[in-house]
Amino acid sequence: MVASAAERFTPPPIPWRHPLALEPAPELGPGLDPQRSGEALARLCAEPDVQAVIAFGSRARGEARPDSDLDLAVIVGQPQLTPTEKMACWKRFNRALGRQGVAVDLVVAGSADAERLSGSRWHVFGDVAREGRVLYVAR
Repeated sequence: MVASAAERFTPPPIPWRHPLALEPAPELGPGLDPQRSGEALARLCAEPDVQAVIAFGSRARGEARPDSDLDLAVIVGQPQLTPTEKMACWKRFNRALGRQGVAVDLVVAGSADAERLSGSRWHVFGDVAREGRVLYVAR
């Protein structure tokens, strides 16, 4: 739900600040095999610069259909990424995930950028902070 411009907007607390181990087979809705998804997410979380992985969108809200895509936000430890660095991470993270049987929409951000953008009512990282399901946070 988007607030009107006249309503006072209060940014949500940042949900990816506390360490959280990845569940071995997270349930992400119909059309995704939890075991296969868990293995793919484990490969992603094993990437050395991955700080947090958050599912968002219909799968995080529990409203997914079998053909719904999997929206994932990946936050890296580096505070900011150049466009070139962001694209390199995106490619590497997509390779780590492999095929999932549904489309995967992956967004990548540096830790400082993700924190700053999480307070936005208009940016995708605002949605991630408000409705995301944190799957993993590095220790």
